[in-house]
Amino acid sequence: MGKYKWIRAGFYALIGLTVVMAGCSSDRDQQPNYGFSLQDVTEESGISFVHEKPVFDELVDNIMPWLASTGAGVFVADYNQDGWMDLYFTNSSIGSHNALYRNNGDGTFTEVGEELGVADVNQDGVSQTALWFDYDNDGFPDLFVGTWSEGSKLFRNLDGQGFADVTDASGIGELKGNFAKAVTLDYDRDGYLDLYLGAYFHESNQMFDLTTTRIMHDDFERAVNGGRNLLLRNVEGVFTDVSDEMGVADRGWTLASGSADINNDGWPDLYNANDFGPDTLYYNEQGERFVEIEQSRGIGEDTFKGMNVDFADVFHDGRLAMYVSNVSKPLYILEGNQLWQANEQGTFIDRAPELDIHLADFSWGARFMDIDNSGEFSLVVSTGFISASKKRDYWFDLGTLATTPGTVVEDAKNWMNFEDKSLSGYEQNYLFWNNGSSFQNVAEATGLTFDYDARGVAVIDLTNDGVLDLAFANQGNEAKLFANTIESERNWIKLELIGTWPSNRDAVGARVTIEVDGVSTVIERDGGNSFGAQSDPRIHFGLGTATQVDVITIQWPSGRTEQWTDVPANQLLKIEEANVPIAKEDGEA
Repeated sequence: MGKYKWIRAGFYALIGLTVVMAGCSSDRDQQPNYGFSLQDVTEESGISFVHEKPVFDELVDNIMPWLASTGAGVFVADYNQDGWMDLYFTNSSIGSHNALYRNNGDGTFTEVGEELGVADVNQDGVSQTALWFDYDNDGFPDLFVGTWSEGSKLFRNLDGQGFADVTDASGIGELKGNFAKAVTLDYDRDGYLDLYLGAYFHESNQMFDLTTTRIMHDDFERAVNGGRNLLLRNVEGVFTDVSDEMGVADRGWTLASGSADINNDGWPDLYNANDFGPDTLYYNEQGERFVEIEQSRGIGEDTFKGMNVDFADVFHDGRLAMYVSNVSKPLYILEGNQLWQANEQGTFIDRAPELDIHLADFSWGARFMDIDNSGEFSLVVSTGFISASKKRDYWFDLGTLATTPGTVVEDAKNWMNFEDKSLSGYEQNYLFWNNGSSFQNVAEATGLTFDYDARGVAVIDLTNDGVLDLAFANQGNEAKLFANTIESERNWIKLELIGTWPSNRDAVGARVTIEVDGVSTVIERDGGNSFGAQSDPRIHFGLGTATQVDVITIQWPSGRTEQWTDVPANQLLKIEEANVPIAKEDGEA
């Protein structure tokens, strides 16, 4: 590893509150210097995962590169509760194996997926998404794997020693669909985490055994013939479909679903980033139903190719903004990514163009993160669609298909043969660094230079040193792991939250407000937002040069609120929700 200092912190010890002191250095010179740098540590870390693309029914061979363009994902959790974050990668060809890499705590990983029983899952269908969540509140994260066609699985974590397949007993075995994204939320706040699944192709299309070639979107801008999204209510470990009664059975071509309390009413809402048509935003009406939010301009009116949603209090005003990735290709299509933020009247405004974070090529996964511990949210965006020939391009064919009158685009047989053509191939990822007043793409300057077809990107503190690193899942290619070094003295705080009944134990939906030097920032413990990825579940926030957090306020899903003052910097705090009486709202008995 040369001069690079891989382990920058000591052992992770828990005595009431867990404290990990930060220290990082780098000999790497950057011109200009943005205060941090990234180094590819994939090989030395022991990560050797290579994603395999699927091959579907030969009826659609002419567009196989398009159909086989998703499935690479990376999902973060501490599966054995040893204090170190582990990585699960999904694979997408029949017979291929997913991989679970255990973090050894010394900068290396060991593959344990086969040993623990969560690798061999691509038999009847192929993996497209996954999700860690403690569905039974026993303190260990369980694993859902969502597939195309058949074979979605739920694995119960056996105290970190292995996993039991509870697919049938939990009701998951009854699911049919082509699922592209899974997130968890406790929509009714009953203390059990529920599942929301975003579906892509219609559930009648079994991708390995097709009876028709009419499987594609029926319109490039307003398609509504996609798969049916599912909301699965968790009642003591058994999942029941409540999608229709709750009003969230979206039939847009959903590539990413996300959940957050967008309107600040204490209840988790839902956002679907839909390909080939309008996105959908659902407000949660106190767990009784969801209501779709429609506006004359804005969300619900865009006709872009939505592929991601992530949330952050970018402007430090207590309102979560939503970053949605789309497609931008000069001469063909310039949709631009969006940053939706509600104004004082509740109308959503796209702030991305003014911040210059809207053009990022063929964007997929995106995640907010404090890359330099400055107290500002930067943004990483994965890019690239289909990399094949560098001399032959499919964009002209696609443009001809989309603009020829009378062409039935729903029928795959009407699409030109891809052959070996590329479509937005060999693109480099974006890293929009937030310096407090503007954003700047510094990916290349800080070491993020590979040009694979990236899909999911997860943020993870690999070594518990208070610095956020990056893990990429790449379609048909090797995974990438980048360690981050912050070159200047920057402080931080990290919170591991444990909910107490009637909160869910994962504390998904808890809202943390961090106040430093008069500036307040809200961070919500999410349930797996961002396309093709799930990031480190711990709340992380940079403090800049401040040596303490003035006030930390936690609003738990149960309704309890706790507060701490004058909290010293550079700590990883494990906070369990106090088991105190919950204040009742007016009118409650």
